[in-house]
Amino acid sequence: MNTAIQTKTLTLVQAITDGLDTMLGESKEVILLGEDIGKNGGVFRATDGLQEKYGEDRVIDTPLSEAGFVGAAIGMAVNGFRPVVEIQFLGFIYPAYEQIMTHASRLRMRTLGHFTVPMVIRAPYGAGVRAPEIHCDSTESLFTHMPGMKVVCPSNAYDAKG
Repeated sequence: MNTAIQTKTLTLVQAITDGLDTMLGESKEVILLGEDIGKNGGVFRATDGLQEKYGEDRVIDTPLSEAGFVGAAIGMAVNGFRPVVEIQFLGFIYPAYEQIMTHASRLRMRTLGHFTVPMVIRAPYGAGVRAPEIHCDSTESLFTHMPGMKVVCPSNAYDAKG
């Protein structure tokens, strides 16, 4: 009897889409927020088809205001949701830096563990896509030095989905 397990090969972006789809399907508390992630499918089409499948209340197109929608996601996370925020490119994260540094990274310690901020912020960067100026910033080290933050930089599809 052949018991070989068949696996499918995904690109890194397809793995992210598949992972987001899995998370949205498993928990109604998971909400996606970001610029152009709904109808346009997000950067590199990582959220393509998810708004159609899960609705505009779960896959939310935000205004061009990184500080605003990251701050809103922090509030959602504190109140039981599991937001996943997409920043179009890492170089656009600077307006949200204060929200991340002051609130997301410190809230658990500041409240003696009464509140946590279970959220994910996704942002593509670098990767040789020949993007101009702030589209290719690699500022992830700013976040690796924040107590309370976990930074993950997957290099393959398996890790990206995981």
